[in-house]
Amino acid sequence: MAFNYKDINEYLRIMIRPTSLKNTLFFFTTLLVFTCLFESCASEKDHVEDGNTTHEQSEEPKIITFSFLTTDNNSLTSNIAATLDEETKTIYVELDPLVLNIDQLIPTVTLSSGSTVSPISKSEQDFSHEVTYTVTAENGTTTVYKVVPSIIGNICTSNLVDSGPIVVSTNNQRIENLYIRTTDQHGIEINNHTGVVISNCIIEYTGAYMGIKFTSADNLTIKNCYIKYTNAPSSGPLADSERNCIEGIGSQNIVIANVKLEDGSTGIRLNQCDDSVLRYIEGHNMRGPFPRGQLVQYDKCAGGLLENFSVINDRDVAWTEDNISIYKSGGQQIKKGLIVGNNSPTGVGVLFEDQNTEGARGGYGGLVEDVDFLEMGNGVVSSVEGSKNVSFTRIRAKQIICGDLGQNRGKSTSNSLIFGAFGTTANTGGNSINDCIVYNSCNPTNIVWPEHNFDVIDYRTDIDFEPRNPIVLNFNCD
Repeated sequence: MAFNYKDINEYLRIMIRPTSLKNTLFFFTTLLVFTCLFESCASEKDHVEDGNTTHEQSEEPKIITFSFLTTDNNSLTSNIAATLDEETKTIYVELDPLVLNIDQLIPTVTLSSGSTVSPISKSEQDFSHEVTYTVTAENGTTTVYKVVPSIIGNICTSNLVDSGPIVVSTNNQRIENLYIRTTDQHGIEINNHTGVVISNCIIEYTGAYMGIKFTSADNLTIKNCYIKYTNAPSSGPLADSERNCIEGIGSQNIVIANVKLEDGSTGIRLNQCDDSVLRYIEGHNMRGPFPRGQLVQYDKCAGGLLENFSVINDRDVAWTEDNISIYKSGGQQIKKGLIVGNNSPTGVGVLFEDQNTEGARGGYGGLVEDVDFLEMGNGVVSSVEGSKNVSFTRIRAKQIICGDLGQNRGKSTSNSLIFGAFGTTANTGGNSINDCIVYNSCNPTNIVWPEHNFDVIDYRTDIDFEPRNPIVLNFNCD
């Protein structure tokens, strides 16, 4: 209840009749009560509006600024300030993974008065993907913000120098800031030269050639490049399977980062290339034909990391096989990815195959972790034909296809299996399914087969999920 001076005055006019000690005592007691009530209510800042009493609320929970400071992040040479869209509660920030370790950045978050935030300000986070922050006011109300990182490169199209194809002629040669167009040979070719750096280039190639082809090119770095096969048909496969965006043979310690690949037979094909590191790979419409059609194919490779990647295949355009093929290879780690679209009746999302056959390298095992799969037909992940000890961790799959896969390629030969581990002696597979999600599968009775080749089977089917964002490399700069 709220009181004001008008109420008190009216009450006193009626009640004050100090004709006796009793009335006098009553008067002062009443006055004291009114005074206490009035001061208590006033201290709570009560006010009356249209006959209803309301209380002033604590300040709205908001993020005021979001930034990365040099004092907290050793790899920074200058502070980075994010852009905040208050209407959509979205925070945008541009990050260059070739300069920063964006998996381990420390942000500074300033808030509206009295608010708290989770995760807390100045706590290390992985900004290779969206991160959610929840701000809470003193009264318990909350506001949720999402931080959307944009991965940037350094290509300034207006500053590129037009060039024809290049054949590397010396160790440690640098090929930079070029717009390479070729119709009659590989865009860049490297044979028996080490330490080469290819940076800030656009390569458009066509015909029976590769965008970049290298052999015996140890310690090669390819970064900030866009490689596209031109003159591809409007849909379906290329004329043959040897038109890869990047192909490497017998080369060790390869680094490929911030690279966009489009319309090649396969995006990146590595043969006997050990311990490669592939990061921030953006793929679109791999065109095959068989046995190509992958974003990445490892062939007789020992080890290797593919991390922070996506491939988007329009099933009415692309001609896929396995999206990621690990053939006669062991020890590969496939992490933090998004795979959309597979129209092969025999291909799967990630395949480990033939780890025990002649010519295989790298031993047994591998890891697929934090990868989302959409629009798969024949399968999601598999460890088959002598492969084993593969861990499938936090795999998420939905929109699995049971019908026609597109372009008259027919239907899945596995009846849309999710996890496969066949072709190995029973109870010797040693594979594991850990904390995975399969949502609304078109064939809910065909999730794991055969179960005896998985030591751990841990998945849920009762929860939907929002897929990871695709990698979108921004090569525009001033």
